[in-house]
Amino acid sequence: MNLVVRHRGRDRAVSIEREGSRVRVDLEERSIELDVRSVSGNLRSILVNGTHHDVTVRHLGDDRFEVSGDFGSEIVEVLDALTHLAAASHDGQAASTRERVAAYMPGRVVEVLVKEGDRVAVGEGVLVLEAMKMENEIQAERAGILRKLFVAAGDAVEGGDPLYEIE
Repeated sequence: MNLVVRHRGRDRAVSIEREGSRVRVDLEERSIELDVRSVSGNLRSILVNGTHHDVTVRHLGDDRFEVSGDFGSEIVEVLDALTHLAAASHDGQAASTRERVAAYMPGRVVEVLVKEGDRVAVGEGVLVLEAMKMENEIQAERAGILRKLFVAAGDAVEGGDPLYEIE
């Protein structure tokens, strides 16, 4: 599962794989193996590298959570990676008829599905981005003409790098 976690004004791409109580978290080129068990209600017992932590996770509504433990208490926002991409691509677009879509996390362009000048429909695939070992088809959020491609197949991108522009 690919997510974006927003904490203290910073967005971080996170990939989570779960098998029973074992959880693998990939965060910014680091991999962490956890053993997570539910104790009661919102309380979780987490074993990380032989160290035990009790953590309480309380849903605050929308995508916000309060996470508390021996480190104190923090508020985090957890977004689906594609939802985050859609929101990020619309920032600052109200005054423009062009929409620039940016990469939501570091990755590699696997395939470009359209070319400059093509008309695209809402939901039509524009390119395939491999991020966190998963391929994600990036789809047009609105209908229009693809005015500019900023990437080609094989290109590496960082989070926030422009991918394409639709008018």
